[in-house]
Amino acid sequence: MALSPLFHPNPWRRVLVTPADPDAIPERPRPPGPDGQRSRRPHADARVAKVRRLIETTTLTYSQIAAQTGVGRASISRWSRDFNWTRPFDAPRATDRMPTRRALQRKKLRTLAERLRQLAERHIDELERAAAIDPDKLMAALQLLKMARLEAMGRRRRRKPLDTPAKTGQQWMDEQAAIRTALKEMHRGGVNIDAAPPEAVEMVIDANLPPLGAAFGVRGR
Repeated sequence: MALSPLFHPNPWRRVLVTPADPDAIPERPRPPGPDGQRSRRPHADARVAKVRRLIETTTLTYSQIAAQTGVGRASISRWSRDFNWTRPFDAPRATDRMPTRRALQRKKLRTLAERLRQLAERHIDELERAAAIDPDKLMAALQLLKMARLEAMGRRRRRKPLDTPAKTGQQWMDEQAAIRTALKEMHRGGVNIDAAPPEAVEMVIDANLPPLGAAFGVRGR
């Protein structure tokens, strides 16, 4: 009785070959879903992979990538945001990721609120370590707490729109108006500006000045 060998003399081997050009991979039809129907996803995995490769390795704009892949700019933008795809340093940024004047102003005000809180805590620590209470320092700490609370709460009154560029020759007047508005907001919130630390007042004024310049970079097309 002939016995089959335990190990085949010529075993089969499976080799995975990856094409040099990822775009040469053919798009297969979408597999059926659990209900037996074809998937409603409009783009195959190979096309999504191609979009990602162009996003992360080229400096093409979204419009150019859309023309090459047949995927809409809205889908490309949504995929880049949802999957955290990163672009090269010199690639144009998408319009939905460009900072606006209003967004930068909100960031400045959030930073101001945190700096005022830290300054108030430092004044309170100095008062707690002091042998005797200094009325002036106590008043300054109270004003700092009020200022920090107001900035943390945000503005209740409507601000002057910052998205429109300043008129020619009006920059100085706009700055003065912004300073008066900031000080009025503090006074309306119960802050005694004369008793507040000068550095805190300067921080409030600086954070509420209109931003200079309207250009923050080249937008993606």
